[in-house]
Amino acid sequence: MNKQTTKTRWQRFVTEMRSTYKSMDTEETWDIYVVRPIGFVEACICRWLHVHPNAITIVSIVIGAMSGYFFLPGNVPMVLVGALLLFFANTLDSADGQLARMTRQYTMLGRVLDGFAGDVWFFSIYLFMIIRMYVMPIPGTTMEWGWLAVVLVALCGLFCHSTQSTIADYYRNIHLHFLAGRDYSELVRSADLTARRRAIDSWRKWFEWMWLFFYASYTRKQENWTPRLQRLLRAIGERRVAELPEGFVREFRACSLPLMPMANILTFNSRFFVLVFAMLVGMPCIYLFYEMVVLTALLFYMRWHHERMCNELYEKWFAHEA
Repeated sequence: MNKQTTKTRWQRFVTEMRSTYKSMDTEETWDIYVVRPIGFVEACICRWLHVHPNAITIVSIVIGAMSGYFFLPGNVPMVLVGALLLFFANTLDSADGQLARMTRQYTMLGRVLDGFAGDVWFFSIYLFMIIRMYVMPIPGTTMEWGWLAVVLVALCGLFCHSTQSTIADYYRNIHLHFLAGRDYSELVRSADLTARRRAIDSWRKWFEWMWLFFYASYTRKQENWTPRLQRLLRAIGERRVAELPEGFVREFRACSLPLMPMANILTFNSRFFVLVFAMLVGMPCIYLFYEMVVLTALLFYMRWHHERMCNELYEKWFAHEA
């Protein structure tokens, strides 16, 4: 095989791989050079084996949930195993979306499962973190964390982590929705999901009823946290992106783009690295501080910036229509 043939095949590989990205606007450097290439190879193998994207998601849920146990003992080899399992689960989480885009096997259930995967991973991690911290001394004292660990980790997971990832995911999808000339299918309204759930008239569709209920609750939380954005979306109404003023779409994207690195920090990668570091040095409280203080502060700053942006764009482009 000559160099030209090798180069051509590599270029073809890179081109097809990049076609599976959602958008370079929302991709992180670590994902571009590490996670996405591995996920693409996994997606290609699964395409060859005729594996459905949802099946990949389920496997990633199992592997990611297993990682929590290996963070429990606190010794370096076990933590590294847990880190590798969590990393592998994340590449599979990338592969399911890449495969769905390669084969156009988009489903709303797949979208729900994809979000559910991360929840299961970290539920397992937080559970074993409680078990580990419960008998650990508070740094600088001889007092054990005890029930304080339960309270802090529960607060971290149920309120801080949940809200941060939910809003960050919403801002990324909103940005993708307003990419010029493109409607993004993952942007849904809670009212539409609720109407679809209420239209179910058979108990045999209980599973669909259940995931629609939780997905509507998830989406409603996003909407409740973003009142200025919701006013802007109401002003837009049912108009497609291509039907909106070109200047508005261009300005929204330009104003939203600087916020995408912040949204990315609030998702998986930064948590992964801080978690592994905290467990390796035997101080899970470092991760809790990062989650509850650093990421929460970033969330509120990002929300303030985004809401101000939406208010300014509404006043400039749509207030005259009210």
